[in-house]
Amino acid sequence: MKKLNKLLVAALLVWPPFGLGGLSQTTQNVNVTVNQSLFLDCSASATINFSVTQTQIEGSQPFTIGTWSCNVDALTKYRLNSTLTTTTTNITNADESDFSATCTSATGGNPGANAPACDTTNTSLSGTDPATRRGTGGNTASTTGADFSGNVRLNVSDWDVGTLPGSYQGTITYTVTDTTP
Repeated sequence: MKKLNKLLVAALLVWPPFGLGGLSQTTQNVNVTVNQSLFLDCSASATINFSVTQTQIEGSQPFTIGTWSCNVDALTKYRLNSTLTTTTTNITNADESDFSATCTSATGGNPGANAPACDTTNTSLSGTDPATRRGTGGNTASTTGADFSGNVRLNVSDWDVGTLPGSYQGTITYTVTDTTP
């Protein structure tokens, strides 16, 4: 009996288990959701508090009153725009058309067709695209996003300040739009 047990144990050790060498298969479900393909962060753009001086009035127009900067994370091609809305003013002839925004830097993102680029031909903060376009770019996956920055400028040549102190308050809104064809 001992010999038979040893033979049986030896046979079990040599005999391949069921399914080894054959086809075995199982499945795994994968669900990936992307709730938004564009992310915009312009939190580094501080509130602009600027007092116009005699030097600015006498100097060349427009002049810089502040800066702006935005970071775009995108999974698509995109366009960055900014527009100004007047909140309140007591200055005659003061409106959005007196303000402009330049894009002076576009860095980061991916190289080639996805590289961020400033739009230097359009500086308006009023109207619609392309007048209000600040820049463009593409998919920024595997990077910290694309960084855009520039200046906010003001032209006071047609302002009539009849009541002092004169003030203008407005809000610049930044938007990023998917431009995938």
